[in-house]
Amino acid sequence: MSAPRIAPYWTRFPSFFLYPLSGEPLLACIGIALIATAAQLLPPLQILVFAGSVRYGFLVLERTARGHIDDSMVLFNSHHGGKHLPWKQVAVVLLGAIVVGMTAGVAGRNAAMLVLVLLGLLWPANTMVLAVTNDMGESINPARLWQVASRIGMPYLGLCGCLLLLFFGSGQLLTHLAPVVPRALFPTIAGFVGTAFTIAMYRMMGYVLYEYHEELDIDVQVGFERQAERLPEPDQKAARAARIATLLREGKSDEALQEARAAVSEAPDDHDARLRLHKLLLALPGQEAALAGNARTWLPVLLRGGRAALATEVLEAVQKHDAAFAPADPGDVLPLATAAFDAHRFEAATRLLRGFDQRYPGHRDTAAVYLLGARLLIEHRRDEAQAERVLAALRSRFPDHPASGEAEKLLGLIARLRAAN
Repeated sequence: MSAPRIAPYWTRFPSFFLYPLSGEPLLACIGIALIATAAQLLPPLQILVFAGSVRYGFLVLERTARGHIDDSMVLFNSHHGGKHLPWKQVAVVLLGAIVVGMTAGVAGRNAAMLVLVLLGLLWPANTMVLAVTNDMGESINPARLWQVASRIGMPYLGLCGCLLLLFFGSGQLLTHLAPVVPRALFPTIAGFVGTAFTIAMYRMMGYVLYEYHEELDIDVQVGFERQAERLPEPDQKAARAARIATLLREGKSDEALQEARAAVSEAPDDHDARLRLHKLLLALPGQEAALAGNARTWLPVLLRGGRAALATEVLEAVQKHDAAFAPADPGDVLPLATAAFDAHRFEAATRLLRGFDQRYPGHRDTAAVYLLGARLLIEHRRDEAQAERVLAALRSRFPDHPASGEAEKLLGLIARLRAAN
C-alpha cells in the first residue's frame, strides 16, 4: 500500500469552499438558482432543483475521484453515465428510514437511534460508492461500505464531521439571510446556496476517494505522478507540511528536519517554511547552533518584510538558548532591538544592545544604539542615573548626530522627573 503523494483533504478546505464559485460549477449554481426562482410560479419545478443539484454533485464527486482535481469540468462527462443517481440516493435514504423504523418497533427507541447514527456514519461511504459504480446494490453492501471506511481509517470520521458541519452550515446561513434578503429573491438565493454547499460536499468526498484510490482499488484517469505536476503551489506546500508532520509522528525527526531544510532552501523568503523549520529546531535537542543559524538568515527577511512582531518572537526564542545571540549583519541589530522595544520585550532588546560599541567599534548605528539603550534604562530599569551617563557620552562623542538632539530632550525629561520627586 503506497502512501498518498498529494495533500491530505484537510489541507485543502479553502479549495472545496471556493470550487462552487469557479467556472462551470458556478454556472451550475446559477442555473439551478434560476430554476428555483421559476419554481415560485411552477411548484413542480422544485423537484428539478433537487435532482439538478444532487446530479451535478455526483458528477463532481466522480470526476474528482478519477483524478480531475484542477482541470475544467465537462458537462455530463461521466464514466458510467450516472443515470438516476439522485433517485437511487433517495431510495437509499428511504430504505434507511425503513430499517430505523423496524428497529424501533422491535428493539425500542434507543436501538433505533443507534442504528440511525450508524447509517449516518455510513452515508458518505454509500454516496462515494454510488458515485463511482452507479450500482445501488453495491452502495448498500455492508462489506463494501466497511471496506471504504476502514481503509480510509480515522480520516473517514473527520470527513463525516466535515460533511455534517457543511450540511447544517448551509441551513444556518439561509436562516441568517432570510431576514435581510427580499422575500422575492430568497428562493433564488436558497437555490444558489444549497447547490454550492452540495457541490462543496461532493467535491470533498471525491477528493478523499482520489486520495485513497490505491487503498480502495479505484481506477483513476490522472495518477499521483501526473497530479504532482498539476497541483497549485499552495497545495504542494501543504503536502510537504503534511509529510513533515507524518515523519514526526513516526519518530523520524532527522528526515523531518531534512524536509524542512529543503523547503527553506527552495524558497528562502517563504515565512511558513522558515517558521516550520524554526519550531522544529526549537523542539529537537542539540539544535542550538542550527537554530541560531536559521534565525540569522531569517531575521533580516522578516525585518524587510515588515514582520517585526514575528521577528521579535524569533529573537526571544533564540535568546533562551543563546543570550549573546546577534544577527549576522550589525546593521540589523538596531532595527531588531527597536522592534523588540516597541513590542515591550525590553529584556530581549537589552540583551541585543549590550556591548554593541565594543563588538562593532565605529559602527554608524552606535549613536542611535546609545539613545535606545538610554530609553531602555529609563523605561525598563528605572535607572535614570545610568541613563544620564549614557546620554552624556552620546552627546560628547556624537555632538552633530541627530540622536544628540534626542539625548538632550531625554536629559531634560530626567531633570524634570528628578525635580518632581
